[in-house]
Amino acid sequence: MDEFASAVLVAAVRHALAAEGIAVPALAPVGALVPLAAKRRLLTEITRTHGLLPLLRVGQYLPQLPPDPAISALTAARTPSDLFDRWSRLERFVHSRHRVVVRAACADQLVAEHVGRSGARPEPAEDVLVLGVLAALMTAIGTRRVVVTLEPHRQVVYADGVLTPPEAGRGTALWRFTWSGSSPQAPAQLTGTGVASRARHLLAGDLARGWTLRELAARFGISARTLQRTLQPAGGFTALLATARADAAADLLMNTRHPLGIVGFACGYTDQPHLTREFKRRTAMTPAAYRSAFTRQPAKETRA
Repeated sequence: MDEFASAVLVAAVRHALAAEGIAVPALAPVGALVPLAAKRRLLTEITRTHGLLPLLRVGQYLPQLPPDPAISALTAARTPSDLFDRWSRLERFVHSRHRVVVRAACADQLVAEHVGRSGARPEPAEDVLVLGVLAALMTAIGTRRVVVTLEPHRQVVYADGVLTPPEAGRGTALWRFTWSGSSPQAPAQLTGTGVASRARHLLAGDLARGWTLRELAARFGISARTLQRTLQPAGGFTALLATARADAAADLLMNTRHPLGIVGFACGYTDQPHLTREFKRRTAMTPAAYRSAFTRQPAKETRA
């Protein structure tokens, strides 16, 4: 991000290091964010004292953290390509200074590069932190026998959960991911008393997915035209999806302190303007105004 980093990622760093007996100073978050400069100082100090391996391991500790909508949206990905597409959209949402760019992809491998905006290259510590998180997420979505090599020298740094620190003086920004198959996640059950209710349940179960009418119809075993006619009393597919997104966004705005970028990403919006435009269309308020008006405050204690 331009000025902040995700407190979730920083918490994962701290949790991973604590599990390995490495103490790090506490960073004061601003809501769900941590000042970017503070995060960079933390990563620099870790690398100077302990090398890059602890940062490469951070992704393995994500499941031990409190639930987070962005992580949930990422782990709902169906394939490695879907995962990287979601990651790219998350980067756009939070205005990341660094981007993971997919250079090539096929059925069983993907080459990606961690690049900086305006020519500013990420630090090796930032490279391996993101690499480790993506490798762990690939395993979390059911991808089997994941191997990651640093290119062009082809050093293996991740092999089915086994981590090896990058060699000193070698590049850390160009990655080749290979795998040998996947264990697809079980599809969400069709629950509800009618097609519209069941469709709403499916959509809400993975709002970060790029749903299409044809894809949703396939889940019901009917044609897209038949599903659209069936959903017409509820406004049709587009309206149903928009309502599901707005409802989920409203819940996160009222009940959590996650920044608007994380809310928008988790609820499947394309970018911040899309979130603001569509949310205002359905609630007559911007997301920020809605949060300000409806955030639930803890009950005040009454004196006897």
